[in-house]
Parts: sequence; C-alpha cells; structure tokens
Amino acid sequence: MSSLVAIGFSAFLALSSASSLVASEVIRAGDLVTPGNATADTGVAVSLDEPVVGREARRTIYAGQPVTMDNTRPARLVARNQIVTVKYIAGGLEISTTGRAMGEAALNEPVTVLNLQSRQLVQGIVQENGWVLAQ
Repeated sequence: MSSLVAIGFSAFLALSSASSLVASEVIRAGDLVTPGNATADTGVAVSLDEPVVGREARRTIYAGQPVTMDNTRPARLVARNQIVTVKYIAGGLEISTTGRAMGEAALNEPVTVLNLQSRQLVQGIVQENGWVLAQ
C-alpha cells in the first residue's frame, strides 16, 4: 500500500513540476493561441511545437489564467455561412462547385453545406485548405 502512495506522490510531483502555459495577455474566444499571447508559467517563451499553440480559445482566457486543451479546441477552418468550395472526387472525375456552410468545422470534421446551384444540402469533410470533400 505504501508503495502505491509513493508512486502516486512521485507522479504528482512530476506533473506539478512540468511547466504549463498561461495567457500573457487576454485571449478572446475564437482567437488562436500563439507564442505571442501565451508563455510558460516559468516565464520561458513558448515554442511552436507546444500542443496548445495553434488551437482556438473556446472562451475568453484572461492574462495569468492557464491555457489548456480543455479551454481550447482545434482551429476552425470553416465558419457558419462562409462560402466554401465543395468537391466531389471519384476516380478521375472531379466536380467542383460553391456552397454555404451551415455550421463551423475544423480539419477533418464533418460539415453540412448548402449547394448554391441546386439548393441541396450536402455532407462533407473539411480539408486542409478549407474546401469541403463531399461524400
């Protein structure tokens, strides 16, 4: 039993000694976390390979508050009512049109798009450059 307590205590020390990110200025909801608006709690500059950098704040994070995976989300590439390119690709055939996004989505997330020509709703997956691959 005492060995479990010792292991738990050492794990706690390891986690508490690891540096975490805090906001160096106000990060508004929807803004991206960057090395400019977040620092390590030790005051050291944040590198771009930090997992939270590049994510979007879910809510306003005030200076000095922690920046975590829980209060951020993947950056949205498509916003509601945004005009997007919709592509259908099958073999050598590629059909491309424009549509209006009915919701917001990040990379590889599903989104519903209103085809502006046919007025039909199409389901698709957001791709790297913000276009939607129709299914």
